[in-house]
Amino acid sequence: MPAIFDILPTPAESPWSYTLVPVIIICSIIGFYYKPFFYKLLLHPYEICRGKRWYTLFTSALVHRSWIHLLVNILMIYVLLYDLFGLIKQEYDVIIANICSFLFIVGFISIPNILLSVSKKNDFTFTAVGASGLTFALYGFSAMFFPLESRGSFLIKVVKNSGQYWLYFLAIILCLSFIKSLSINRKLHLIAFLIGSACVYMIRPSAFIEFCKALNFGF
Repeated sequence: MPAIFDILPTPAESPWSYTLVPVIIICSIIGFYYKPFFYKLLLHPYEICRGKRWYTLFTSALVHRSWIHLLVNILMIYVLLYDLFGLIKQEYDVIIANICSFLFIVGFISIPNILLSVSKKNDFTFTAVGASGLTFALYGFSAMFFPLESRGSFLIKVVKNSGQYWLYFLAIILCLSFIKSLSINRKLHLIAFLIGSACVYMIRPSAFIEFCKALNFGF
């Protein structure tokens, strides 16, 4: 095994990191330099709600508007897909972990895009690209999976576990939603984060009780 895997997870440990991330990189780079390809894959809610380009509910996550947009997403997705697969594998076997990971990835991309499309169905000028929805959904899933797991924060000292960390991250997203000058898609990020968090209960129903205990703050 190459020495790089002494630091990074191996393909066996994180199969979806090494499957999806390269596809996103390749598609995004093609989209940067060949605009017909970029426009073919982007999300256009006006058309989707009129029965066209349904495939873009997924393919829009494969292209990005800038290098920074791409790099931030692929770094986060690479790490969080490792978490997704590893956490599910702790509860089930490898086959189930792979199947669930695939279904969650498709859902984490498509469901927020469906809701976004419905909300923007009459806006002909609105389009969207990028895997930010997937990133936030994966983050919500990862943070919610073991709510009682110890996790400190050097910024917020009161944070003692993963459940509390999830709550503070949600508060940050909500605060950002009030800053209208931000160009990011705030509603999609919030929806994706909540969807990813809720999907944990399909794998670990006990996580809900643990989350309630985690928010007790030790009282």
